[in-house]
Amino acid sequence: MLAPTQWHKLDRDRTVAMIDSVKTSGDHIFFSLGTSEAKCAKLPFYKNYLVYRLTNYSSLPSFSFDYIGDGRIYHHLDGSTTPIYRANDTGNLSLSAQNVLDYITFFFAHVSGPDGDVYVIDNPQDNPALDALGPDQMASIQAMHQPADITMDGSGNFVIATSLWYLDTLVRATVQVDAGGRVNITGTQMLMNSSFDHSGEGVNA
Repeated sequence: MLAPTQWHKLDRDRTVAMIDSVKTSGDHIFFSLGTSEAKCAKLPFYKNYLVYRLTNYSSLPSFSFDYIGDGRIYHHLDGSTTPIYRANDTGNLSLSAQNVLDYITFFFAHVSGPDGDVYVIDNPQDNPALDALGPDQMASIQAMHQPADITMDGSGNFVIATSLWYLDTLVRATVQVDAGGRVNITGTQMLMNSSFDHSGEGVNA
């Protein structure tokens, strides 16, 4: 996840240009210059693409839409894999062993699958996905957490062994990422024997 200090506010002209550009997707009905703010942040795995966020402050609560774009074309991050894969296919994706963990963290943060939300747990002490858990639960996660291990297979795919919050429990997962940025969870091993509801109380798995 991107920290607030990594975001940079767009000036008036760039904000107007962005709102005008996303009109073709129908998003303009939610945003106008007087009530909206646009900002952007760099992503280490894209050469010429940034992540953009448009926020409407006229509603309560305020709401935001995220996009990947080059300042002219914007792909709305709508919860599906399509906008990320479409951006990847422009030739701007540049994966390496140094940034592929950032890539899958970004990917799972913006893609909702049939199994619900998935979160990469790189640092358990600084992960919003775990904020609802109590001290004992967090202690268990920290005790079982292992750093990510990144290798490449014979076909040139990245193979990442990492901790994931998946199906409401902590697992050690194997995630495969090909050169085009296609992501596939190829195996999981449960690290905890129970899952937790949103109140932080333990329930049987």
